[in-house]
Amino acid sequence: MTEENLSATDISVLGRPNSYIGRSVPRPNARRLLSGQGQFVDDLKLPRMLHVAFVRSPYANASITNIDCSAAQSSSGVVKIVDGKELKEFCAPWVGILTHFKGLKSPPQHAIAVERVCWQGEAVAAVIAESRAEAEDAVALVDVTYEEFPAVVDPETAIDSTSHVIHPEMGDNIAFKNAVEAGDVDAAFAEAELVVEETFQFERHTGVTLEPRVILSDYSETEDLLTVNMSFQAPHMMQHIFAAHIGVPEGNVRVICKDVGGSFGIKVHVYADEMATVAISKMMCRPVKFTADRLESFVTDIHARHHRVHGRMAFSSQGEILGIEIDALTGIGPYSMYPRTSAMEANQVINFTG
Repeated sequence: MTEENLSATDISVLGRPNSYIGRSVPRPNARRLLSGQGQFVDDLKLPRMLHVAFVRSPYANASITNIDCSAAQSSSGVVKIVDGKELKEFCAPWVGILTHFKGLKSPPQHAIAVERVCWQGEAVAAVIAESRAEAEDAVALVDVTYEEFPAVVDPETAIDSTSHVIHPEMGDNIAFKNAVEAGDVDAAFAEAELVVEETFQFERHTGVTLEPRVILSDYSETEDLLTVNMSFQAPHMMQHIFAAHIGVPEGNVRVICKDVGGSFGIKVHVYADEMATVAISKMMCRPVKFTADRLESFVTDIHARHHRVHGRMAFSSQGEILGIEIDALTGIGPYSMYPRTSAMEANQVINFTG
């Protein structure tokens, strides 16, 4: 094994021939990374580069009645403060639905909240400053007044007719329904010698990457060129999305993804703060960088699971499985994630169980 192909594991096991234990996970880039030659987005510094930090809502459901930026605007290093109404002129909203999920619904989502917030941590303003530290200091000085509404946090009660509707224009809190039926399940359970059932709770979790989400956007007004360096999994997808929502021809958009310090699936979705960073870069005609800190990552990065699955199984006296019936309920939050949607997981539970 050479230095160019360092192994993640090199373990000897007693009683096993060498040919068995010689297997390893190749790491062709390990030498470069271990010698400090990795190329990560947060290491990049461009001339005239600005940094952005976001004012985030402490409420899960509220209207924004006033944003007072007077104290923050005079803070050291602050160049500009942007709210959702101003930024929406530079970034079109998106809707996380796909045609093959018939009936899936989700409202338009903006890069920065306009008039109301729908999840705790949603950005209500962006502070652009000469450094990240100065932007963070000014964020603390922005005074936002809210009118709080009931938060919908339990999927079991969210579907009740008496529950608060997160998006009134959607009619209810049900994003998607699907059913897969085969055979006479009722008859199978009626004839069963034994029926077993259980309810399973799968708790919410998220990926915690060594490198958080980070993006550096640089827009050239004279050439209408957009160059985005980001810690991400799908650069070609983002090329199309930036072109569509930021308003730059797709051939003029370049997305660069070099070394990525972990992902676990979280860096393959569209995030409002990253879209806001690119929109601000176009607005300012300057390079703009955003790096999510660890607290922001816990609040903003996509979560997974959060399933409640109730299952029943019918057996004959010989132990033959006669029928299976499951009911799966999943909480996806106030928006279906763009562009892959948030209907995948619950749909897979239904489709794969058989």
